[in-house]
Amino acid sequence: MAIKEKTKTSSKVLEVLKTEYKWENVLLAILASLALAFSLLIINGTLVVRDNFPIIGQYPMVFAWILFAISIIGILLVVYPFFAAALPEVKKITWANFPTTAVAVGKVFTFVIIFALLFVGFDALIGLVIGRL
Repeated sequence: MAIKEKTKTSSKVLEVLKTEYKWENVLLAILASLALAFSLLIINGTLVVRDNFPIIGQYPMVFAWILFAISIIGILLVVYPFFAAALPEVKKITWANFPTTAVAVGKVFTFVIIFALLFVGFDALIGLVIGRL
């Protein structure tokens, strides 16, 4: 007895939306950055929208804040694929306990202080040599 397979029909719109294109993230990053810049210029008052501009002219701050929100969402959509792959790797990290961290911080501060004193000493020595010339 033959079993009839169900064919899954999906709409063309969903198929297009799920397809990843090569340059779409780059284009989205560029457009979101430009939108963010324009919205911040309008909010700051550097870029002035004329009152007679259709729709936007009467409410430039509302438009600027909506544009700001849309651009932040666009930037998050560009950055998300990177962090989605990195999160499982971050979960694998084992963090040092407090005594190990305290010893490492002490070593770093000691190293920085020693080198700061060396630079101050060399600066004083060079200042004396140049002062005698």
